[in-house]
Amino acid sequence: MTSAIAPQETTTPAIVVRARIFGESDKIVTFLTRDLGKLTGIAKGAKRSKRRFVNVLEPFTHVSLRVRQRQASDLAFISACELLDAPRSFTLDLRKFAFASYILELTDRMVRGREAGPETYDLVRDALALLDRSEAEPGLLRGFELHLLRLTGYEPALDRCRRCGGGLAANEGMYAQPARGGLLCGRCRGEGRSYVISRATLERLTTLQQASFDTADASAFALQPGVAAEARALLRSFFGATVTLPLVSERLLDEL
Repeated sequence: MTSAIAPQETTTPAIVVRARIFGESDKIVTFLTRDLGKLTGIAKGAKRSKRRFVNVLEPFTHVSLRVRQRQASDLAFISACELLDAPRSFTLDLRKFAFASYILELTDRMVRGREAGPETYDLVRDALALLDRSEAEPGLLRGFELHLLRLTGYEPALDRCRRCGGGLAANEGMYAQPARGGLLCGRCRGEGRSYVISRATLERLTTLQQASFDTADASAFALQPGVAAEARALLRSFFGATVTLPLVSERLLDEL
């Protein structure tokens, strides 16, 4: 007789993405982990816990997660969570709360199952940490979107025509064509829905593609109002080809 193999327990840093009550006392929690990708697990007795899960299963919380994965189920068993960091400003500043909610919700929509690698975990961790200690700059979200598009395989080329390869300097105008996943110059534009994007916006976005989220403050992500509006519309069009918009958090952002 072959004995069943006990599920292996793993400990990994993780960020709580969302959580909901399950039954009378349990919680179903989704994490973005460093070592296991995006993972959903059940925390037995979490609602009534006074020791194991106190204040560690709330969105945005950075934890050390101890979890057992079961071969016959997509739902892991959460053994314990140890608090590493809890951003305090998100509960005091509605704008920061909306920004942080958007970061988590967009990541949740873009990352499939356990596909996420440590780079995605690092990006979300660093973006939330930067937001916690800095002003809520719209450019921070645009920079995050660009990095997330790259990590999920949808990064658009913003410095050249997708068809002929001509750069910004060689073309008077560049047109966004989300269905083609990039930009086209006036000569290559052809048929299909497209709209012109200013050179100033494209140059700023190509800079944000290289910006680091472990910088001291959010000044590196600052955008002029006109550029900010155009950049949001452009990147929203690229995400719209992959996820259903608007997100719940996006509605909150629009109201602020």
